[in-house]
Amino acid sequence: MIIRKNTKAFKSIVEIITACDERADRNKLIRLYITKAGHTVDDRISIEAIEEETDVFYNLTFAAVIENLKSSDHQLHSSDDIPGLYFFHTTSNKVWDQNPFEFDDRVIKEFADVEELPITRKKGTPIKPPAPAKQKGKAKKKEAARKSAPKQPAYKLKQKIEFTDLNKVVFKRSGLTKRDILDYYNNIADYILPYLKDRPQLIRLRSERGGLNEYRSAEELTTGADDLPTGIQTTIAHGKTKQNVLICNTNDHLLYYIERGAVDFYPQMVRIKSASYPDYCVIGIEAGGNTPDKVIDVARMANHMLTALNVPSFIKTDGVSGFQVYIPLDGKSNFDDSLTLAQNICQLILLKFPERAILREPGEYSLGKIILDYHLNEDQQAIIAPYALAADTATVATPLYWEEVTKGLSIEKLSYKTVLKRLKETGDPFDDLFKKRVNAKEIAGHIEKHYAFLF
Repeated sequence: MIIRKNTKAFKSIVEIITACDERADRNKLIRLYITKAGHTVDDRISIEAIEEETDVFYNLTFAAVIENLKSSDHQLHSSDDIPGLYFFHTTSNKVWDQNPFEFDDRVIKEFADVEELPITRKKGTPIKPPAPAKQKGKAKKKEAARKSAPKQPAYKLKQKIEFTDLNKVVFKRSGLTKRDILDYYNNIADYILPYLKDRPQLIRLRSERGGLNEYRSAEELTTGADDLPTGIQTTIAHGKTKQNVLICNTNDHLLYYIERGAVDFYPQMVRIKSASYPDYCVIGIEAGGNTPDKVIDVARMANHMLTALNVPSFIKTDGVSGFQVYIPLDGKSNFDDSLTLAQNICQLILLKFPERAILREPGEYSLGKIILDYHLNEDQQAIIAPYALAADTATVATPLYWEEVTKGLSIEKLSYKTVLKRLKETGDPFDDLFKKRVNAKEIAGHIEKHYAFLF
């Protein structure tokens, strides 16, 4: 359950934790835990159970809790299953239960004057870190690895790719393994590749600890190019400079990135032959914790406005809880023109939902608001591709027909299990994306001329 920042419950927690910051006995009043990246409180480890550097771990984690309470990007939650256990989610990652903590029963007596005391918990047995696996002889390990090595997938590839860790669970919540992800992209290749082909890619690879490392060139991705599939890199002219970029034009490229640790794909809005001129403009509509129906209302208003302006538009989910609206461009306007167009449209939408929505701006407090993001159109930006896997729940960034964007739409049901069947039954809603294109500078100028007085 989310504990909102403007509530008495939240303010009381902040008051108690702040008061404990300088106390020598704070570890007796507030018990702290750590969780690995991507894990939930069910996998938490007690700070006091860590045998070495216990004080260092406690101090660092306590400081993180204080910073999270101040941050506009972190939301405080209380566990529905374990009363009295609190943790944080970021606005962009609602899977990882970060920095769990709980208050000891002593807090009730120590802070009796606090208006709304948090739920406390009696001290239990500290939860220890998992014991390291025992090392076995090298010969036995090699033999076991040989016997347990999974059979290589029979994908139709032009170059040989040795796939590893096929049974490794990548998405913990949905249980997807690396083989599942490879199978999905192999099956969806004919549909996703048209949205990736000849576009510079931002490749995001998951590390062993669950973090993300981003790469835009072969030099960043690998120290040598020997293991790269043919044609996976190229050079583009960007302004007066030339850049080496990664591309994803074939099934070989697609599955190579998955083997390296990718689970999603983020193309830029330009093609390699015209790298300074985007061929579509995108408006992001992020849920910000709002109900799906409220987000759908904003998306439908965007459609109504663009239709009234005689501007073609297409919509897809972001795979999590929001939408992205595409406007096809004629490729004759630069990034500044596309950015201005997106900003003007976002401001028009905001006029209809001044209490519910907010423009994404640096430093702007957005908790509880639907976020209208026009910054997606800045130079070098990349957004999740249609039909890419998007979340630990194995949902997919899915193009929709506008008539489908109605109350009751469930983004969660648009998953790797359903999308391919949906495509075969209904076709691709983005098939006509580039049949009618508009000039970003002309449309932005039209809006400024006739509607700027409203902004």
